[in-house]
Amino acid sequence: MDATVLNTYTVYVYCVSRWAFMYRLLFIYLFLSFSNLAFCEPLRLLNWEDYIAPDIVAEWEAKNGKLEQVYFDSDQDRDAILINSQRHHIDVAVVDEVIASRFGREGMLLKLTEERLPSLKNIEPFWRKRCGDYAIPYLWGTLGIAYRKDKLKKAPEKWADLLSPSPDLYGHISMINDYTDILAPALFHLGFEVNTDDRGKLKQAFDLLKDQTGAVLTYEYPISYLGYSDKAEDLHMAMVYSGDQYSLNELAEAEDRWGYVVPEEGTVLWVDCLAISKSGKNLERALNFVNFISQPAQAARIASYGAIATPNSAAKAMIPLEQLNDRSIYPGEEQLSNIYLYQELSKSNIEVRLKITNAILNIHESKNTN
Repeated sequence: MDATVLNTYTVYVYCVSRWAFMYRLLFIYLFLSFSNLAFCEPLRLLNWEDYIAPDIVAEWEAKNGKLEQVYFDSDQDRDAILINSQRHHIDVAVVDEVIASRFGREGMLLKLTEERLPSLKNIEPFWRKRCGDYAIPYLWGTLGIAYRKDKLKKAPEKWADLLSPSPDLYGHISMINDYTDILAPALFHLGFEVNTDDRGKLKQAFDLLKDQTGAVLTYEYPISYLGYSDKAEDLHMAMVYSGDQYSLNELAEAEDRWGYVVPEEGTVLWVDCLAISKSGKNLERALNFVNFISQPAQAARIASYGAIATPNSAAKAMIPLEQLNDRSIYPGEEQLSNIYLYQELSKSNIEVRLKITNAILNIHESKNTN
């Protein structure tokens, strides 16, 4: 080969190799940049306030980046945020079993399998069935009454104690602003089925709740109310979820100020599930996060922190015996015989319950402004 041609060819090969090398470097740089950007972008969890152990969050963040929590105070608020999850950038959400099923069918949630989520194998079959194919059980409990032991001479026993309180409790009770939960005490007190679609029975429940409005201090979630309100000391009795009494004691900085009872007429068994939004930008990290907090050790720490029951069978061996034997956390057989499950309601039933809830809130507001 001619020397001039050889030199030209050598220069050409060198230039091509150099540009190829630079393109590879550029590709690696861009790949790492996007990877770091995904890592730096916070994973967003839609959650109740104080519903995950802080040390669990810290442990996750140390290895996986920021976890940003978006709090809600009612199921309606949660649903509204989750419906617009793309706008709110929600990756993972705490939902109830009814919404897990409904939003899953509507294509909003990622379908979860043991292949995607190995920690599913630790969940008891009953609870897996409750949360369905689009969510994994997180925590469960009952609906009941929390009360100030230093303010009430006697612990409440029935829903009537909350619905028709004694005169000294007027202006000192709270109810949960939720179209399903708010009606439960009245329906149980009247002896009706908690999922009833009967308009006459719902009207009777509405009448009870309407008569109660004058005694109600707030319809805000009590943990939130005690956390910010200058009238926090005025709250003496509240409709709550089991486990809330421990958060209320923590907020009051008093270990045994608030007690909890399941009323004699019966109550509902609720389960909160973890779901992954299909519109989230961090699906892989969301799966890793849900799998992480559903491992037995982490599930036990979360349940122990909140003093709430875990559906994770492998985690129970790590729960303190004091909590396992606490019937306000893990109900006994006698209590379970008088506990019922929520079912998915028809659209018309939901509409009626929403109207009742809004009417109650408006009546309460009008009484407070007059």
